[in-house]
Amino acid sequence: MATIEVKTAVKTQYIEVQGRRVLVRFAGTGPAILLLHQSPQTSRTMLAWIARLAANYAVFAPDTPGFGASDPLPMAQPTIPDFAAALANVIDALGLQKMMVYGVHTGAVIGMRLALDYPQHVAALVCDGYARFNTAERQQLLDGYLPPFEPQWDGGHLLWLFARFREQHLFFPWNTPTQAARMQYPPPSTARVHADILDILDTGDGYRAGYRAPFLYDDATAAARLTVAAAILYRAEDVLAPHLERLANLPACVHAERFAGGAPVLIEKSDAIFAQHATSATVVSTEAAVSRAQSKTRRIINTRYGALSLILLQPDVSGANAPTHIYLNEIGTAAAIPVDSPFGSLRIAVELPAHGASRTFEAGIDDAFVFAIAEALQYLQCSHIHIHTQGSVAALGCRLAQHLGSAVESIVFMQPIVLNETEQQQFLSLLPDLTPHSTGAHLLAAWNWVRMKFLFWPWLPQDANAVRVVAAPAPLRVHQEVLEVVRCGQQFTSSWQTVFATDVVKISRDLSCKIIIISSEDAELSRLSRRLATALNMQASEQITVSAGGNTSWLSWKK
Repeated sequence: MATIEVKTAVKTQYIEVQGRRVLVRFAGTGPAILLLHQSPQTSRTMLAWIARLAANYAVFAPDTPGFGASDPLPMAQPTIPDFAAALANVIDALGLQKMMVYGVHTGAVIGMRLALDYPQHVAALVCDGYARFNTAERQQLLDGYLPPFEPQWDGGHLLWLFARFREQHLFFPWNTPTQAARMQYPPPSTARVHADILDILDTGDGYRAGYRAPFLYDDATAAARLTVAAAILYRAEDVLAPHLERLANLPACVHAERFAGGAPVLIEKSDAIFAQHATSATVVSTEAAVSRAQSKTRRIINTRYGALSLILLQPDVSGANAPTHIYLNEIGTAAAIPVDSPFGSLRIAVELPAHGASRTFEAGIDDAFVFAIAEALQYLQCSHIHIHTQGSVAALGCRLAQHLGSAVESIVFMQPIVLNETEQQQFLSLLPDLTPHSTGAHLLAAWNWVRMKFLFWPWLPQDANAVRVVAAPAPLRVHQEVLEVVRCGQQFTSSWQTVFATDVVKISRDLSCKIIIISSEDAELSRLSRRLATALNMQASEQITVSAGGNTSWLSWKK
């Protein structure tokens, strides 16, 4: 098996901030800089800035509360002062004293409020487009700019979302497509619209709370009250550039200007400010600061093979050699730890490649991913390992058990999908084309595939023999899976090809650990489970009844 090493300049981690999880991207050592993204995006948009600045600085870029992978604030409508207070808590959690702060649009508003309320934390402030909406503009934005985002049974909400994000590059406000609102921007690339959509899909309808906050914020004298060194910069093409004229009575420590030249000039001006004020910022290693605040329930472990994202539940009782239960969920579904997982054990749900935050495994579910899991388990000092798989990832589970050897005590195949060659080809032929399309058609393709998966057996010709006699799935349930499928992109198909290429029967026959197969009585899933049990010379051992909104019968085979 080949050894693959993935080197990533910018790292990602979850930190714990007063009971909330916050995702932070970071890199470098030196004077500290904090980068704040605009709404409704995430710190993903700051990656190029992090990588560039990390050569000389310690750079941190958190996802704003409620966006990306950061938990929302515990109030229905947080205000800009609430977001600034949450940011001050992030700085405290990282053990930092003073940082240079750079914010874009919403990030600029939050950064300025941070400088007003917590000046002891701000060595210098750079605002890239600071919003000062007047009363009429504010009301117009509040009236129609932020409609609810609710999954529809036909997936139409996804096409609306694609069109909405494309439109915001053409008109401001996007929902007022008048001549006066037309912007002089080129049309956005399909890749950019798709990336923005992934950000909002992570956030869901919660995007409105964080996006509404700057529209509600009405502090006409905020810039005039600054006591820290600040530069309020407006690119000539920025829709907020006219707001420069609304800034009045600026103190000597604040400089505001509008300039031509776009991003290159913005970078030049920002870098000059960072260099000027670097000696006032705390000097720190980002690795050390993030390690200090690392979350205990969500962890990204940077292995030699890639960044592996895990959900963790620590043992409920102390004691050496506590067992470890690893959960590998089906391709295209979110990682989760079952509510009935055993207490007194370390429980780990692994996010598959291109799922959740495990996005750096470009080769997919290959040997490198198996090695990464093994390295993470060694780092966490896991012992007495029990592997739980769902559906087709039985293939990944048995390869992991093969690699770990005697450290594995049991493996559970929950409703294993082990197909013959004809079934595999039928399945693969029905997978959606997830190549980003300029119309958003790839989003609808993902939606239709997930919804039809609930109604027909996807590895059979979708005729009368493949009908699943069930109610239609709830739109929210479909939407949750569509998010993971769309996030996978073209790696979705390659992941299925990889698991199908694994000979589960052959590897399982050579495993020395206990093997358990569990399946519902649903006709096709039961048939496939019996097929695997027969190939492994296993006998049906018991019938299990689980109560969850009704009694469900499950069949079990044991080796």
